[in-house]
Amino acid sequence: MLGDVTREAAAQFLQTSTFIWHQCFELAPEVMTPGVNNAPLLFERARVPQDLTGQTVLDIGTTNGWCAFEAERRGASRVVAVDIYSPARFGFSNLRELLSSRVEFVQGSVYELPEILMEKFDLVFFFGVLYHLRHPLLALDRLRELVRGELALESAVCDFENPALAEQTYVRFYRGAELGKDASNWFAPTVAALTDWMESSGFAVKETTPGPLSGPPARVMIRAGLRLEPPEYISISYERPFTSVRVQQGGRV
Repeated sequence: MLGDVTREAAAQFLQTSTFIWHQCFELAPEVMTPGVNNAPLLFERARVPQDLTGQTVLDIGTTNGWCAFEAERRGASRVVAVDIYSPARFGFSNLRELLSSRVEFVQGSVYELPEILMEKFDLVFFFGVLYHLRHPLLALDRLRELVRGELALESAVCDFENPALAEQTYVRFYRGAELGKDASNWFAPTVAALTDWMESSGFAVKETTPGPLSGPPARVMIRAGLRLEPPEYISISYERPFTSVRVQQGGRV
């Protein structure tokens, strides 16, 4: 339960809502939202502390906003929720009003967030986003600029598609709707590949929790901190962290 919402108020809210429900959670005692994504389970798998007092939290890909609202309920001093869509698409604004929440909302993509926010957070959630991106390594590089403490990242992985390759750094590309019949899904790495991606981008992976529990996984939750040294790829590649190209009269500089 997120806050002091009565069963009657929650039932009325659900009956009159017209936005997209993506997340399933308890809006009031015994009143569940109709989304398909079990949001509280994400917190369990990520081992999010019950007490977040004084922490700053960033929730990227917030949709209905449960993770952001729950972080606020657990005492976070500042919570920022991000989505590429407006807060109306998934009813974030309606839910924030219902819950009397102070969570801030920012519309934008992970690629541009460091310039938009210009700050780092103690805890960053990146749940169910990575495989929807055409530039996953760039996204990880950009995420590193937003994390001060810990990143909790949940993603689809492709270990289950070919168990013989499950221990290898293998990545599956989906040109169409092969993954989950959803054409917005582009890449799914193996757990091993995703771990290497993150380490290459400057994260220190602390824990991986694959799922389901039996057989090669289709999803994984990864908790990671930061390495003190610059990201590994910088020392071995001609590529550098994302920067804007400045243009002056007469050509590029």
